[in-house]
Amino acid sequence: MADPERERGPLTVVVTWRIRQGREKDFEAWRREISAAALEFPGHMGINVIRPAATPDEYVVIFRFDTYEHLRAWQESDIRRELLKKAEAFREREPTYRLETGLEFWFAPPGVPASPPRWKMALVTVVGVWPASMLVPWLLHPFTGNLALPLRALLIAAGIVILLTWAIMPFLVRILRPWLHRHG
Repeated sequence: MADPERERGPLTVVVTWRIRQGREKDFEAWRREISAAALEFPGHMGINVIRPAATPDEYVVIFRFDTYEHLRAWQESDIRRELLKKAEAFREREPTYRLETGLEFWFAPPGVPASPPRWKMALVTVVGVWPASMLVPWLLHPFTGNLALPLRALLIAAGIVILLTWAIMPFLVRILRPWLHRHG
């Protein structure tokens, strides 16, 4: 039975690929091909690739869809099925998939098996949003002070999300990881 929480969008899918040694160029070419195909599907919201760092043959592919229905249409498509069959030539084993909704993606990056409790995620998010919600308007005020309120609010929201996504939340999750993932 489908989880109603997960059927609301947007959804983030994290796929970990283990590639056979010496087949990295094949994977990269294939990844560009499947990315282009996925981008043609309704609701696709973008794709990111984390190239190997600690594990030399492990790639993490992160993509988002706006709704469960759009994600499912992609997952059940013939083009995806054909491209996954093509990948069998260079993958070391079956890729692992993890589906996340909402805030979980910030808190359970690739390699972390589960998200922390929601109350911890909410608390850390407040700790991140609070300074960002004061800093971004102050920094943008010289550039947005004369803009209409809806446009100013949009630019401030975008600034806060960018700061949270690429600076504040990765920092907070890294320093608070022992507490976030401690049970009890």
